[in-house]
Amino acid sequence: MRRIENLLSTMEEESLPALYISNPKNVRYLCGFTGEDSALLVTQKEVFFLTDGRYVEQAAGELPDLLQRVCWRQSLMDEAAEIINKLGLPLVGFEGAHLSYSDGEQFKSLVKADTRAVMGWVEKFREVKDEEELRSTLEAVRIADKTFMHILNYIRPGVSEIDVATEMEYFMKRNGSEKTAFPTIVASGIRSSYPHGEASPKQIERGDMVILDFGATCEGYVSDITRTVAVGQPDSRLDDSYYLVLEAQKAGLGAIRSGMKSKELDSIIRAPFIRERMNTHFTHGAGHSIGLDIHEAPYISYRSEHEFAEYAIMTIEPGLYLQGVGGVRIEDDVLVQREDSRTLSKSPKSDLIVLPFYN
Repeated sequence: MRRIENLLSTMEEESLPALYISNPKNVRYLCGFTGEDSALLVTQKEVFFLTDGRYVEQAAGELPDLLQRVCWRQSLMDEAAEIINKLGLPLVGFEGAHLSYSDGEQFKSLVKADTRAVMGWVEKFREVKDEEELRSTLEAVRIADKTFMHILNYIRPGVSEIDVATEMEYFMKRNGSEKTAFPTIVASGIRSSYPHGEASPKQIERGDMVILDFGATCEGYVSDITRTVAVGQPDSRLDDSYYLVLEAQKAGLGAIRSGMKSKELDSIIRAPFIRERMNTHFTHGAGHSIGLDIHEAPYISYRSEHEFAEYAIMTIEPGLYLQGVGGVRIEDDVLVQREDSRTLSKSPKSDLIVLPFYN
């Protein structure tokens, strides 16, 4: 209940007597429920957990007795509104970033109280990981690292990107991943210039760069790792790009500290690209937080004044993409600390891995 108590403290500071939590990841974070179709209504006196008949038994086993469990009869929102109206609450908040405009308007119409949209309250707590969250993330990272070493023996000319992605996802699940953190990205040859190209039927060819972006899940927490390998000798421009991306990534990993501003870290990561006049080929963000979601705030951005918190887990993932030639990306997960931040992922990257090109 510590997490709910932290939320209640924020609500008290903000003079908000009740808050409707509809984001399922925030529900899980606050109370530990791992099922679907659920919501929380948090008040200063009582906390109501709302779900449907499919999850009543599961909720009874997972949730503390301090929560009132309610099985909805119409919908989660209708049930929450009925409780709010019965309690006679003067004001209730809802998660403005999660409900659609139409759902937000419907919520307002159902409750007799004044309403207030809140943004990022629970997500701010989620940025800082406790020991249990770190332990789960480390296991997800371990599975991903093991998967990378496995797939190196599978990639060869004639194997399709989809085949590689399928093998990686099967291996992750066979080695303890609850599910993949996101659809595995395998992009080879010219397609490696697509920053987030989904795996396609394209067959890997001799001379291809192959970007592998993948992650595992353990107790809901994800890992997110990217490695780029070559099948035979690649285009010299891509070979050069690899070591420039590696320089940028190592600079970011070596610099990140708690209290550092996001835009400061972004500048350090981009510095090698700017020096070599390659920054226009870096076409996405330099990293993001991970946790119960694969993309969580904060993000590494030249526009952001956000200061990284100690024990946040961030990705650092610079890349270069040469249209019509190919691309390179390298990504690791890092635990932010006051002094020496800790890189969690261990998959080799110090030299471009060039795989044999025989069939």
